[in-house]
Amino acid sequence: MAPWSREAVLGLYRALLRQGRELHYTDRDFYLATIRREFRKNKKLEDPEARERQLEKGLIFLHSKLGGII
Repeated sequence: MAPWSREAVLGLYRALLRQGRELHYTDRDFYLATIRREFRKNKKLEDPEARERQLEKGLIFLHSKLGGII
């Protein structure tokens, strides 16, 4: 799979933050802090496969609509 562009990564980040605004049963502050922390932690990943795996994990999380349960 082709590497993700910077715009695609930022788009995923923004989409996850937008999803957090709609939470009702999960603490929004915790959710948003977790998203920010994960993106900051993975910002320094050198291995392309590890980076790809984390971005796919973010996409699955976004489409699962579980909002912090996983």
